Amino acid sequence: MNNLIDKQPARLEAAKRLSQIVLSSLILLYVISGLLEETILWTLIIVPCLSLLIFLPGMLKSHARSYDWLCFVILIHFCVGVTNSMSPHATWNDYVQTALTVVLFISSMMASRWQKAAAHSETAGA
Repeated sequence: MNNLIDKQPARLEAAKRLSQIVLSSLILLYVISGLLEETILWTLIIVPCLSLLIFLPGMLKSHARSYDWLCFVILIHFCVGVTNSMSPHATWNDYVQTALTVVLFISSMMASRWQKAAAHSETAGA
């Protein structure tokens, strides 16, 4: 039992770090993809980026709710990525977007779960 408790903070920190890295990568993908288009539509760059950036302060402060809500919002990005990937005009960035959203969803979900479990074990032990 003690061994499981000792591993939990390492898993939690890894999930948080992975979530932050993948979130940054997804934002960077949106910016690069938008700028590489023939016609730059700023709304197609700003809206997806802002919908993800609003969670960054909460993630940096380790708020579990930020990870929870990010999981809900990332499902919209996943749906867009899958829809674009399945179209006849799919490009490389559609597949990368789908992969990044899957990794971000799983890492955020596990970070939230492990953070809540750690908080519960602290209150149960006190």
